[in-house]
Amino acid sequence: MAASRFQPKDGRFLAVVLILIVLMLIYLIGVHWWFVAPQMQFRAGMRDLREQQMRFRQITAEKPAIEKRLAEVKAYEQGNQAFLSETDANAASAALIQRIKQAMSDHAKDEKRCQTVSIGSFNGGEEELYKRVTVQARLRCDLEPLAAVLYDLENGKPYLFIDQVMIYRQQSYTPPGAKVAPVPLDVRFNVSGYLRQPGKVK
Repeated sequence: MAASRFQPKDGRFLAVVLILIVLMLIYLIGVHWWFVAPQMQFRAGMRDLREQQMRFRQITAEKPAIEKRLAEVKAYEQGNQAFLSETDANAASAALIQRIKQAMSDHAKDEKRCQTVSIGSFNGGEEELYKRVTVQARLRCDLEPLAAVLYDLENGKPYLFIDQVMIYRQQSYTPPGAKVAPVPLDVRFNVSGYLRQPGKVK
């Protein structure tokens, strides 16, 4: 009869392995799951809270400097003459119209050579970071006073912007041999300024 391959030392080794497995299961189910894992989660939570507390302390320490900077920015904005001083679009449009009329009065002395045809507010255009107010103007004007009017508008304060400029030369019939008088240009353009109010940004 052949000898059994199973030896007593193999039985002891197997018993030790089984005991280790049982102890591991007891640890995982009875100790780790109920005691160790919650403690690890608690430590992780405490570590996160300490990091948040440190960040809050840093922010709190920087608060006086941030408030000082905000006050400086606010004071600068209040004194910044780049923006229109009016608080709403209608009042700003009226102020722009008045400024165009004042520029015409200063530089267009001869109404036959430079006069206002129409001035009106314009609603439209793309929304921008700050609220834009636009006025459309149409003039009949010679080139020299026209250049002075546009220069005056663009180089004063608050800052104004001129765009959509269209210039047409009017054609008129002149009999042969007659003296040709210069004909004023037909000029159309937009004058825009910005309020301190924020616009709608997409």
